[in-house]
Amino acid sequence: MSDRDNKQEPDVVVGTDLTVAEVELAQDTKRDKKILFKIDTVVLTLVTLVATLEFLDKNGMAYAAVWGMRTDTDLVGQQYSWLGSIFYFGYLAALFPCLYLVNVVHTGIFVGIVTTLWGITLLCMAACTNFGGLATVRLFLGIFEAGILPSFMVLQAKWWRRSEQALRTALWYNTFAGIFGGILSFAIGHIQGKLAVWRYIFLIYGSVTVLLGIIVVLALPDSPVNAWFLSHDERLRATARLAENQQGQDAKKFNFKHCVEAVRQPRYWVVLIFVLAQSITNAGITNFNPLIISGFGYSQSKTTLMATPQAAVALVAQVVLSLMALYIPNIRCLLWMLSCLPALAGAIMVHVLDSQIQRQAALAGVYLMGFYNVPWVLCLSLVTSNTAGTTKKSFSSVSVAIAYAVGNIIGPQFFLSSQSPTYYLGIYAMMVCFAVMFACGGVYWALVYYENRRRDRLYGVPSLGQSDVVNEVFHAGDTDGVNKQFRYSY
Repeated sequence: MSDRDNKQEPDVVVGTDLTVAEVELAQDTKRDKKILFKIDTVVLTLVTLVATLEFLDKNGMAYAAVWGMRTDTDLVGQQYSWLGSIFYFGYLAALFPCLYLVNVVHTGIFVGIVTTLWGITLLCMAACTNFGGLATVRLFLGIFEAGILPSFMVLQAKWWRRSEQALRTALWYNTFAGIFGGILSFAIGHIQGKLAVWRYIFLIYGSVTVLLGIIVVLALPDSPVNAWFLSHDERLRATARLAENQQGQDAKKFNFKHCVEAVRQPRYWVVLIFVLAQSITNAGITNFNPLIISGFGYSQSKTTLMATPQAAVALVAQVVLSLMALYIPNIRCLLWMLSCLPALAGAIMVHVLDSQIQRQAALAGVYLMGFYNVPWVLCLSLVTSNTAGTTKKSFSSVSVAIAYAVGNIIGPQFFLSSQSPTYYLGIYAMMVCFAVMFACGGVYWALVYYENRRRDRLYGVPSLGQSDVVNEVFHAGDTDGVNKQFRYSY
């Protein structure tokens, strides 16, 4: 008998040209798509709504300033800038407790509770009559909002594969708030009530936020294991499909060794430098963008509408580039770097052009700065994708949030009231930060590329087809530094 006769042919499904293995793979793919659709419908929708309201609430102060808040509350000098910074003092102070809480409590309930509390606090903004009151409320807003970003980064690793995370980050860390913020402020500006227009902004936003917080408490699961919208078999499959992430199981305990490992990796510090620079630009755009546009000579109502296209530019850029990252592997660092360039060009245009003579060109520069959010989204997705181990994920997320808070504390102080409405120093600071962000993308890329090549040389190219490897990684909960099979995305 020949070797060919001894060779076992694969089983073929009757009536088709497909093998049993191919049919099973097709069935698994179809089931995965159904599960992913359910996860996106519930989890991604809730996370996106919370993030949108978070940004809408923060942008609300800038529009309130356009509608007279500074005059009505007798703000002078740098007091408005300090309102932007004070928020992040509260945010920063609450991050350390959040590092513990995000790691040990039900993440969905935690997000819902802090969302409800920050909505109640936002309602209090409408009652403020002076700087002291506004500053106190802004401090507590920062405290209650501090756990949101770390929670979302942890949730993202619990629900989606690494290849799926960039697009989901772009969707939940969206600029819908920037688009709707201007339109809603324009609409609210036409309310004929007994209160000042800016007070209605906070009353409406706060009420909606409280309602959403209650919904999130009831509806946002912690992980696929307790997903109310999945059947028992779907929960098992939703958990198993994340094995390729090699990011470990969810473990409700704190491991200090994970934190030590994180700070010893150079890319951790590159990310923090990037986040610090990006947050300075974020502070300028969030708190001063409408005021800059108002300085171009537009009316209050026109200003609220003219601020909207910048957010639309950011949203389109985020989604398009994130889709590219979904279908083209290891392109995120390149897109991170390239997206810094239009933002830098926009800041240069605003800085050098005379807005009274070249108003349309200066306005185009403002819109180009909308690209500032794209590298941030890509960086967040990389931090999530490239960090394994429950405590390490939480620690990295909180570290990013700390750098985010520090940058947002520093940022408003570059915008001097004496330079209103051009804010030359503030715009120049943003130009420098865009250049730093570009450089950080290149350094991060080089670091992870070298580490992947080093691991390939030492341990060989990993194969996730080996079930023993997958099971060992997924159940042991190793960090990316310990797991020899882990390879970093870039």
